[in-house]
Amino acid sequence: MGSSSNTRNSSLNSRMGRLNMRINRAGYAGFNKSVTWFRMLSIKDIFLYILPLLLLILIIPPIEKERVDIKEPITKIEEHDNTPGQVIEIAVYNPSKSMVELFELEEYVVDVVAAEMPASFHEEALKAQAVAARTFALSRMKGLYGSSEEHYGAHVCTDPGHCQAWISKERYLQLYHDEYAYEKIKRACKDTENIVMTYDGILINPLYHANSGGVTEDIEAVWAVSGKVPYLKSVYSVDESQYSQYETKVSFKWDEIKEKLAQKYSEDEVELYFEKDIEIMSYSASGRVEEIRIGDIVMTGPEFRELLDLRSTNLEIYFPDDDTVEIITRGFGHGVGMSQCGADVLGKGGYKFNEILEYYYTGIMVEEIKQ
Repeated sequence: MGSSSNTRNSSLNSRMGRLNMRINRAGYAGFNKSVTWFRMLSIKDIFLYILPLLLLILIIPPIEKERVDIKEPITKIEEHDNTPGQVIEIAVYNPSKSMVELFELEEYVVDVVAAEMPASFHEEALKAQAVAARTFALSRMKGLYGSSEEHYGAHVCTDPGHCQAWISKERYLQLYHDEYAYEKIKRACKDTENIVMTYDGILINPLYHANSGGVTEDIEAVWAVSGKVPYLKSVYSVDESQYSQYETKVSFKWDEIKEKLAQKYSEDEVELYFEKDIEIMSYSASGRVEEIRIGDIVMTGPEFRELLDLRSTNLEIYFPDDDTVEIITRGFGHGVGMSQCGADVLGKGGYKFNEILEYYYTGIMVEEIKQ
């Protein structure tokens, strides 16, 4: 250790010696003159020079860098302060990437509409979808409607089964190769920028679905909600039978149904209560299945839909043979709120976007966010 240290010191002294030799005489003379001048100063002179510097340090406060606290994960959105021209950002959890990303709200709305509704739909339907998507996002940002899913601190996710579907512009163009279609969607969003839906001055929960099958559903028939939600009531829709989502026929063998039941309930329950018998026990006001029985196992219509991965609870059941169950469903989705196919029909029939929204969401106001 000591030998190594001495070697380093010797090397350092050698380098310093060579450096000093490079100082020109004029520079060295100037340096020597400055040292001589400093030595000539008295203690009083030094004090007179230093005193003003001390006073400046005491009078002028130190400059501090702005402190930024990074909180992980995001748990709360700050309230919009109505500053003119303010850019609103939304935190979005993308399960496919397992990450939370920040987007400008209007950019996010465009990408939701691109994922949720075909660009071939009428422009007024696209505008209605944009307002619904924006209202959905802002209502979640304000924490108005609870969530049973984990978003890792984000306001919404990109899972259409829980929040809203989402697709980036790059991915959209890669799939559809249609710049004009994307611009049509973007224009519909721009034309409705800052427009939302409210009920009694509060952002609504703007649920929507693909196809109503002719009539929408009360929210109480699908989810357990506390209190009434007057704007999410069943309404008769328009004729949506021309769309592929309107009617679907699927068939199951009894063994398939029993296997699916075993995934939802215990094997003992299934063995005890299962029979090759299905009966619809009650219907909701819209004509959808409210309660259904398989053997002695009773479940709600939405639970039956989830069990067999059906498109709708608006259904009919047939038994073409002893081992087969045939189910015909009408519509696609939970049936609550706006029907997207219905919005397209109304748009083609001359309805403006606000009229489409008022048709499906009873008693709401379509208004602009106050900036």
